[in-house]
Amino acid sequence: MLSTGDELIEPGLPLGPGQIYNSNRRVLCTWLTRMGCEVVDAGILPDDLEQTRTRLAELGSVDLILSTGGVSVGEADFLGIALREEGELALWKLAIKPGKPLTFGHFRGVPVIGLPGNPASTLVTFALLARPYLLRRQGVQDVEPLRFEVPVGFTWPKPGNRREYLRGRIEQGRAIIYRNQSSGVLRSAAWAQGFVEVLEGTTLEIGDRVNFIPLNEVLV
Repeated sequence: MLSTGDELIEPGLPLGPGQIYNSNRRVLCTWLTRMGCEVVDAGILPDDLEQTRTRLAELGSVDLILSTGGVSVGEADFLGIALREEGELALWKLAIKPGKPLTFGHFRGVPVIGLPGNPASTLVTFALLARPYLLRRQGVQDVEPLRFEVPVGFTWPKPGNRREYLRGRIEQGRAIIYRNQSSGVLRSAAWAQGFVEVLEGTTLEIGDRVNFIPLNEVLV
C-alpha cells in the first residue's frame, strides 16, 4: 500500500505550509489487517513520475498494489501515467460520488487499485469496490454488503448524474445524513452508521425510501 502527494505528512509530525495529514494510511492499514491481509507499507510517494515507477517496481512480489491519491485529472496523475506506459489502465473514473477518479489496472502484471485521495472518497471506494475485490481474491463468494430499505428524514431536491453514497445514520427509524458531505470531511465517517445510497437522477422527499448500507457490514 502506498500514498501519493507532496502535501502529505504522517500524523504526529508538525504541519508545514500546504501540508495535510495522511489519515488514509491509518484507516486502510487497520481495515486491511482486519480482513486478514498482510500489509506492505510503501510509504508516501512524492509527485514524481520516475519515483512512482521505481516504487511500483519494488512492489513486484505483492498480490495487489493499493494506492491513494494521484489518480485524478491533471499533471500530477503519475500513477495513471505509469500504468499506461508500463502496464494496463483498464478502468478510470466511475459515475459515483464521492469516488469518481478510481483507477484499476496492472503494473508489470501486478493488479493496481488507485483510490481517490480525499478521505471520504477513499472510505466509500474501498468499502464498496476494493473490499469486495479483496474478498473475492480470498475465496469469498458472497461479497456484497447487506442493504436494507429505510425511509429518509431529509429532502434531496436536486437530482445528480452520479450515484451518491452519503454518510448517514438511522434516527427514529429514518435515515439522516451528516450536514457536510464534502469528500474531504472524514469526521462524517466517525459520526455515520452507514451509507445512504441515492440513485442517479433521483430526488427525495421525507418518507421516501432508500437503500442503507451499515458500516459494520463493510468494516471487517
